[in-house]
Amino acid sequence: MVKYIVAENIIKEVVYEKTGKKTRIKRAIKMNQTIRVHRGNVVGIGRIKIPKTQEFDYEIQLLSYLDIQESEASFIATCIHLHIDGYGKTIEEAEEDMVENIYYFLCENFNQLSLEDAWDNLRDLFKSDDWSNELWGAYHEVQIRLSMRGESTDNTASLLKRLNQLARRVKELEAKVRDSEETEVRIIAFEIRNLAKDLIVDNTRLGEVA
Repeated sequence: MVKYIVAENIIKEVVYEKTGKKTRIKRAIKMNQTIRVHRGNVVGIGRIKIPKTQEFDYEIQLLSYLDIQESEASFIATCIHLHIDGYGKTIEEAEEDMVENIYYFLCENFNQLSLEDAWDNLRDLFKSDDWSNELWGAYHEVQIRLSMRGESTDNTASLLKRLNQLARRVKELEAKVRDSEETEVRIIAFEIRNLAKDLIVDNTRLGEVA
């Protein structure tokens, strides 16, 4: 389920005690201020779970991503951990493209490299650099604004439900593949893009997209 943050202005009063005098500081925190990265405006955040499948039998932790609007009909969904993008005319198209690209990369990473080198490659990608620092900064700013509104994305019960739902979907698709005549066809060939909504286990949009 996609959650939306409705933008609004919040005025906070901060009172400091100093040498027996009270200094009253009014600080305006504009919740509707646009969160920008150099590729565009941040319009959402989320997390992805890449499941174990017939061709990918490795445990990958939840991956975080940003939705970025470049222009009126141009969106980027970018996985911060892996530095992998998806593109589309809508947020949904960009997210689907990103999920497909992530899954393809992970399969190739473990197929083409030794197991040790494959994990080392992920370790290197997970390390911070200037680009990921900018993305993490935007991601954390969204989290701060959510916290200021008293909202949380840490719904463990909901996350567990989504993960169980994802596991069921993968089993259903793999059973369909096994029953088909083309026994060598894997999920990645036809179904991984259709699984995108299930792989995205947490998603928060920032108000109305321009």
